[in-house]
Amino acid sequence: MKINSIFILFFFILVACNTTNPTSVKRSDAQKIKNIQYGNIISSLPVKVKGEGSLIGASTGAMIGGLLGTQVCDDGKKLIAGAKCEEIAIVYATIGGAALGYVTEAMFGNHQGYQYIINIDDSDDDIAIVQGNDIRIENGERVVIIFGNTTRVLPYAG
Repeated sequence: MKINSIFILFFFILVACNTTNPTSVKRSDAQKIKNIQYGNIISSLPVKVKGEGSLIGASTGAMIGGLLGTQVCDDGKKLIAGAKCEEIAIVYATIGGAALGYVTEAMFGNHQGYQYIINIDDSDDDIAIVQGNDIRIENGERVVIIFGNTTRVLPYAG
């Protein structure tokens, strides 16, 4: 039961760290002034947004691996090649857990999205933005682009 609880916690930590949904806003982005521009979608192309591993996934995996490594040896005092069995198990489980955590976070971060090319109002320049979302903003649709720590494109009906 203890091991299942650890894996469930690990899963939720990794899933919580991965999102590019334009309607999901981090608390640190709330109540801050953002720059905006308006425009029209010229082109929208479906893309696959690939997840990336991070220090959070690797650290979480290492901690869980290290905890599980303490459960490997029946007698932690038993020597293997001059070192205690438990110490060897903890080192290998920590390294393996870190690698597994990094890769798992990257895999859970994979999702669908769209690349939008947007004609900006009052500008000769167009911009391109990739954004994760299941709902496509159609070509020709009016949008607002919100610039901040992350850039978001949302339909605009004003």
